Amino acid sequence: MTEEKPQSPAERGPEAQPRAQDAAAAGPDARIAELENSLQRKTEEAAANLERYMRAVADAENFKKRLQKEKSDAIRYANENLLRDLLAVIDNLELAVEHADLGGNGKSVVEGVQLTLRLFRDVLDRYGVKEISDPAGAAFDPSTQEASEVRADRLLPANTVIEQRSKGYRYNDRLLRPARVVVTGSASGAPDPAGKKEPVQ
Repeated sequence: MTEEKPQSPAERGPEAQPRAQDAAAAGPDARIAELENSLQRKTEEAAANLERYMRAVADAENFKKRLQKEKSDAIRYANENLLRDLLAVIDNLELAVEHADLGGNGKSVVEGVQLTLRLFRDVLDRYGVKEISDPAGAAFDPSTQEASEVRADRLLPANTVIEQRSKGYRYNDRLLRPARVVVTGSASGAPDPAGKKEPVQ
């Protein structure tokens, strides 16, 4: 069996030649138009993506600035509540001064100062500041106490707290201020618990 070969436009006759010429002419134009449309779509997508990216960058920058401002405000106004509560203490002290200016036997002034002291302690307690109990009579504890003076005392063992000169305080689980105390020293003049032979004045 003989295989037939496809005929060329010239072999198919004069009517086939214009159709072939139109297809050949339309092929590149259609391809160019398709590429132009694809390019336009990609350009629009790229512009949209760039806009979304720029908006995301701007949002992130605004969020960062807001966090920095909140952090700065938190640091700057960290003691705002404490200071507001201390104003009540000042109010009571001012009232005590006013009553002192009015004269009298001073009883009202003493009562006013006592009231202010209680108020002050309440404020400290609310903010986690606790008073360390008086260590008089106990062994010296360098973790919460500071020896301000050493005295010889034959009746008490060395390094015993004789007297508390200023109270110690804790702030939550931290030592805010050690108690300043007087401790006993040995008769031979051995170094005191603070590592000093001479009393601290």
